[in-house]
Amino acid sequence: MKIFFDLDGTLIDSRERLYRLFQHLVPASDLSFDDYWNDKRNKNDHGKILKSKFSFSIEDIDRFQKSWMEEIELPKWLAYDKPFDGVTEFLADLKKQYDLYLVTARQFEKRTLMQLADYGWSDLFKQVFVTAQKSEKIDLIKNAVVTDGDDWFVGDTGKDIEVGKGLNIQTAAVLSGFLNKEKLMEYNPDIIINNVLDFKPNKK
Repeated sequence: MKIFFDLDGTLIDSRERLYRLFQHLVPASDLSFDDYWNDKRNKNDHGKILKSKFSFSIEDIDRFQKSWMEEIELPKWLAYDKPFDGVTEFLADLKKQYDLYLVTARQFEKRTLMQLADYGWSDLFKQVFVTAQKSEKIDLIKNAVVTDGDDWFVGDTGKDIEVGKGLNIQTAAVLSGFLNKEKLMEYNPDIIINNVLDFKPNKK
């Protein structure tokens, strides 16, 4: 069995990084951490937040998005990421029985691999796929791995669930990331779990 894991929001908590960068780019923001994430988990993207709460113009939003992409994976912001409690041990146990893959929409493969090394995760995954904003997750997997119906994709977004369904494999949605339960249910994953530690692989 193969298990494909998303990174941000699934294996690591990147909420602090994203919130701090938002506050940095929007000095006028008085949103609390919870306010920001309530909006995000209700599927309100930055464009909606900036327009409705800060009266940003289309040009302002475009400038924000450009700055966001330029800064989001800088080491000074990545330093705010942290693995969810217990994930390292959880992955190490899974690796004894299954082939583990990491699939992320990060922009920079080198920075991603360095972060994994910092966490002691370099040897946990059979392969790491980084889209680098040039490829789609599903294409990277299809071009490198033969999947079957017993395999799993575990992620925190609707796109992750769509990737798993596109591969005709099982899908697990976690509530530790960027969408709430109601929004994740719209994508009809096979299971919805509180966090990745609740994931128990099983065959159909």
